[in-house]
Amino acid sequence: MSTTSEGLSYRFSTAYAPARERFDAWRADTGALFDIGMLEDEHVPYDSQFDFTLLDQIMFGGRQWLHPEHRVEHAMSRSAQRIRSDGLDGYYLQLQISETLSGSAGRDPVLIGPGDMCVLDLATPFDLKVSTGDTICMVIPRDLLPAGAAALHGRSLSHGMGSMLADYLRSLRRNMSVVSAGEMPYAVQATKNMLLACLAPTLDTLKQAETELDAMFVNRVRDYIEQHLLSPDLSPDRICKAMGISRSKLYRLFEPTGGVARLIQHKRLHRARNLLIDPTAERMRISEVAWRHGFVNEKHFSRLFKEKFGCTPSEVAAREFRRESEYAHASPEQSAASTNFSDWMRSFVSL
Repeated sequence: MSTTSEGLSYRFSTAYAPARERFDAWRADTGALFDIGMLEDEHVPYDSQFDFTLLDQIMFGGRQWLHPEHRVEHAMSRSAQRIRSDGLDGYYLQLQISETLSGSAGRDPVLIGPGDMCVLDLATPFDLKVSTGDTICMVIPRDLLPAGAAALHGRSLSHGMGSMLADYLRSLRRNMSVVSAGEMPYAVQATKNMLLACLAPTLDTLKQAETELDAMFVNRVRDYIEQHLLSPDLSPDRICKAMGISRSKLYRLFEPTGGVARLIQHKRLHRARNLLIDPTAERMRISEVAWRHGFVNEKHFSRLFKEKFGCTPSEVAAREFRRESEYAHASPEQSAASTNFSDWMRSFVSL
């Protein structure tokens, strides 16, 4: 990880690893987002590098494949089990410079070739084959895209306003290194505006977007949940009374993303996990962590936590304590090298 003129960045290359181990190194690091399947041609060294830069809560970057004359294939997926485990709730937008994706997203077939662009909903299953090449990509929190953006899952966005967004992403990628710290807020806002301007018409064309009134209600409910997230009595009934809407309408608005109760639970668990892994936070009992995040029963909290993250809150707290002890005795070079993509992403991005 490094801080540069263009913002807080993460860079990774397989070049540091022996040739036979480079794919495993790649899989271990990018595994923060996807399950990566076995390499089909192990005779070609997996020489690849990628980088991400934070644009507020958007992660922007790309991958460069260093063997353009020899492409290899491997699987890239997010299963229902993986989605339940890591709880990532955002979108992955990818512009294919020379890479190809094929397979399925949900129940729909996918074929995204060079020059195409697609959106993948990280909370919806997909199973793809990657034919390696160069890409430009973004990881975008769900709240930053229009209501109904999940309808774009796996679809090609290579025409109309999508082509304008592709041109913008190429320009942003090309010029990111010369954007000054003072200019960064303007680049962030321009990027958000382009995403909204270019993706919203596509949703209208698909006739799957929520109405403007529904979108307004969704945003209001999400804001209310954020403001009252730590209240033990936050519930669908309380939200309905505060927002002045019926239970049936509330359930209909949030049904595509698993329901409002699931959203509350998801956000509370992630808030609790962020507290447990925050090295600057006060250390406290797991029962107090549970209570502060709206869980009145410690055992229930621990069970839900383990279902989502694959380990208990106590195990996370113990692991972070060991990591802090090791970090305190490590040299600056060792400390920097110990940061992987998963740690970096979860430290700075709320998905």
